[in-house]
Amino acid sequence: MPFSLNFYHDQIVREGATASALPAAHRLLYVRHGRAVINDLLMSADEATYWDGPLALKGDGAWSEIWRWELAPPNAAPQLHDGAGVLSRLKMSRVITTLAMLDGTRWLFRLDQITSAAGRIADRHQHPGPGIRCLLEGAFNVQQAAESRAISVPAMHGGRPEPIRWSPGVRARWRRNFCAAWCCRWSAKAK
Repeated sequence: MPFSLNFYHDQIVREGATASALPAAHRLLYVRHGRAVINDLLMSADEATYWDGPLALKGDGAWSEIWRWELAPPNAAPQLHDGAGVLSRLKMSRVITTLAMLDGTRWLFRLDQITSAAGRIADRHQHPGPGIRCLLEGAFNVQQAAESRAISVPAMHGGRPEPIRWSPGVRARWRRNFCAAWCCRWSAKAK
């Protein structure tokens, strides 16, 4: 069964709060800026969590931005927050058709950060599942066959084997999310 991996930016001002919770879904949440209350859990910048229940947000400071990766059925309407002082935008959506979920398996989500020195070259490689890379700062080039493209935009999808060349003189730092189906029972869940 195919899925969509959706990437959102949710912004909340000081007194902002969602009017209603989003329905339950598999989600990774990362506080990019500020502090926010996520379902009664206070989180600060550079903190992340997995959440599979309904999702409500509330501001706790001048301004907060939460990055949200979410699995959904393909072509489903975007799950945007509404409410006073809240702005929710779908930044990228990618249909995943390469992961077959076998009986007894569960999703394993991964959210990590890569920091690289200027001019570094990462060899051609491939990850065990598709994902969305999000640039925190800097720039890098992705080389595919004879083509090379500079990446300085905030998000791009990943999963194909591509060499990455970090731009000369520019340190790059990015966060990536990958989801993969593992053929084992996975019972650990962090909140």
